[in-house]
Amino acid sequence: MPSDLSVRAPALPVLRLPGLDALARLLRQVGPAALLFLTILVVWEGVTRAGFVSPLILPAPSDVAATFVAAAPRLFTHLGWTSMAALGGFVLGNTMGFALAVVFVHLRLGRLTALPLAMMAQAVPIVAVAPALLLWLGNGVEPKLFIASFLVFFPMLVNAMRGLSSADDQVAELLHTLSADWKQRLLMVRLPAALPFVFNALRLSACGCFVASVVAEWVASTTGLGYVIVFASSQYRMTEVWCAVLLCTAASLCVYGLVCLAERLAMPWRRERPATA
Repeated sequence: MPSDLSVRAPALPVLRLPGLDALARLLRQVGPAALLFLTILVVWEGVTRAGFVSPLILPAPSDVAATFVAAAPRLFTHLGWTSMAALGGFVLGNTMGFALAVVFVHLRLGRLTALPLAMMAQAVPIVAVAPALLLWLGNGVEPKLFIASFLVFFPMLVNAMRGLSSADDQVAELLHTLSADWKQRLLMVRLPAALPFVFNALRLSACGCFVASVVAEWVASTTGLGYVIVFASSQYRMTEVWCAVLLCTAASLCVYGLVCLAERLAMPWRRERPATA
């Protein structure tokens, strides 16, 4: 009778380190984007150094980095002024948009009368009326706040109205039978249903508020990254222009990241669950 003389070695336990797993997940998430970004920088540097594009149009990344190091204190000072107007408009516009959405959802008369006017105001070219805003509000931070809040107001209004209206009618009727007032129905039913729409508007506003602030600084201002872009462009200092553009982009991405983090904390049930083997 044949016998199996082979001896199977016991399986060794697999040592898994939480830190290495987190690092691997991070590399899988940001690795492709980082590789693409580095590829763009290398191609950009090569094209400009080879003379295919004029430095007045597209300066080399190394030249932009050198200018940024030399002018960093002044650029960050102007970034502070731009961020103050952008974040102020972000808070003010989103707060007003959400508050008005709550009013329109609960008051049918207000929705029928004021909502069409609000939608018509969205079509106003704010850049065209910016000189008039400077005459009304002065040459300080007030017109920047107004323009930034004006541009982020409408995304919040539309998204918040849609989210508040998407609440489960059966749950709302149940709370109504339990004698819940409109505030309780708002906090327990409408607001949780509106959170995905609200954060969608906040993500749009995170970048839009900086764009609005820079555009307002183009018209008439002596501070801010918009002023730096206009003044440096008039003197053909394109490396400084690109420094201001990239710095404004980085600031808006930081605000976007904070909004995404707040979304994960406010809605933990929407987080992706790790796949189990």
